[in-house]
Amino acid sequence: MKNTDREQLFTEVVTLHKDKIYRICYAYLYEKDLVEDLYQEVLINVWNGLNKFKGNAQLSTWLYRVTLNTTITFNKKNKTHQQLFRNNIPENIIENVDTTETQQECRVNKLMQCVQKLKEEERILISLVLEELSYKEIADVLGIEVSNVEARINRTKKKLLKIYNNE
Repeated sequence: MKNTDREQLFTEVVTLHKDKIYRICYAYLYEKDLVEDLYQEVLINVWNGLNKFKGNAQLSTWLYRVTLNTTITFNKKNKTHQQLFRNNIPENIIENVDTTETQQECRVNKLMQCVQKLKEEERILISLVLEELSYKEIADVLGIEVSNVEARINRTKKKLLKIYNNE
């Protein structure tokens, strides 16, 4: 792939998918500084991987895989990040929210905190659901059968709802 083609494709990927990439990163790391680091690492891996992209899968499916693989590697490399997931998020985070924040923002923040309490596979699944991917696209990204996707989503949603209601 020529450098100009690579630059054009990278610009297109970032323009069209930056919000999706960021939301997936945010689902894994609540601390904003860490999310920015992870997001930058994803972009670096996307840039480096564009030469290897052969078009066998949709660009968006490939992009999700790169994002998820980067996230998993990022967490393994950084013990402080792993510790963030293993520890319970302090109960008082929601109580100390700035009063200018709307109720909906509070609920979204609470939901993201609850997502972080899920197992890694469940966080990945919920992130893809929140991105409104089809069951087929989720199956392609995760490398599982479409028939398994619905069952996993239902189990994970029930678990997430239970966590959310117990907060």
